[in-house]
Amino acid sequence: MHRRALRHGLVVLLFLAAAGAGAFGWYVERQLSALSAVEHTASAHFDTIVQAIARFDAVQQQFDAAREPAGGTSRQPESDWVSRVKRVLTQIQSESKSLHASTAAASAARTFDDITGRVASAVARAEENLRDGHDLMAADVLQDEARPGAEAMRAAVVEWRAAEGNAADTTRATLFQQLWAVLGGTLALWMIGVLLLAPRQTVAAAPVTTSIPADPAGDGAIAPVSEPAAVPAPVPAPIELPPPANLIPAAELCADIARVDSAEALTSLVDRAAGVIGASGIVVWLTAGDDSELVPVLAHGYGPQMRAMLGTLPLSAENVTTRAWHTGQLHFVDGDARSRGALAAPMFQGTRRTGVLSVELADGTTAGELQRALTGILASQFATAVSPQPVEPAAAAPSLEATGS
Repeated sequence: MHRRALRHGLVVLLFLAAAGAGAFGWYVERQLSALSAVEHTASAHFDTIVQAIARFDAVQQQFDAAREPAGGTSRQPESDWVSRVKRVLTQIQSESKSLHASTAAASAARTFDDITGRVASAVARAEENLRDGHDLMAADVLQDEARPGAEAMRAAVVEWRAAEGNAADTTRATLFQQLWAVLGGTLALWMIGVLLLAPRQTVAAAPVTTSIPADPAGDGAIAPVSEPAAVPAPVPAPIELPPPANLIPAAELCADIARVDSAEALTSLVDRAAGVIGASGIVVWLTAGDDSELVPVLAHGYGPQMRAMLGTLPLSAENVTTRAWHTGQLHFVDGDARSRGALAAPMFQGTRRTGVLSVELADGTTAGELQRALTGILASQFATAVSPQPVEPAAAAPSLEATGS
């Protein structure tokens, strides 16, 4: 009775451990989703700040052009210029306050705020000089402080963005390490529990029998029957576990995608993504201006002639790539003797659907859970690094824009 109670208690413990591991996996999934949402929001704010800094620099150049009109053109009123430059500065400061800097990026955020404050002070002094009629002094203040300040703001926001990206990557890697530790501990506990619960086979010893002669008066001795040899219990075969997946290359690739600052640098990252997923070909599709077709902007695994033949992909077509676009979910097909497996994951920037990451698997490779998870993760990362430029009605295809700069 006591042994049966111990076995029941061990079974309950194993199921509680499995339930705890499942709950922790759900918690990690929620944390990763929240982290991705924060990264998308922060990326949008950083893009707005960079564009506002560019407008601020352009407005300052217009001030010098307005001070020395050519050919008798009228001079731009100082009040109009002051209103424009203050409006752009207000937007920059408002967007920076909307960003909740992480602890790791707090220093970069303070540096950006300090530089923005100095630029605002210089603009205020220039406005005061213009109001007093000191146009030359106002121009000197802008030339010596405001314009260098715009360059400093641009450098500071790039540093801030990189610090936020590094902090997010560190948090994501920590969550994955904790998840693997919990899953590994739970698996080890189950292995021990299964070995303890396995039934043990024992062989009972055969009783010793004696033969009694028919004639008790005879001289024959009573000979004992020999005891049969014990049969050894069978040894259970060891349980072979699959090797754990190595996610370090995927984590390093995600970090490099978050820090990319040019469209040319994306080509090598797509090549690395093929190695991480185990793909023979990868195409990054971006939507055209009217959302009626997809345009290939990055490719790996195809020769120059094949890339030229890719062309655009109408969204009215029926394949795994268009299904991923329309449903907003990852789709895949397994390969066979005549065709290769393929996966397609949609790319989002916030609620905006920007494209699809399509993957062609190598021969003999199936679209397993690891390949599907890595494709979805890399599609989310590439969505933060590339986005389609606004396309005019006469344009044929969108151009590639690296959002990391």
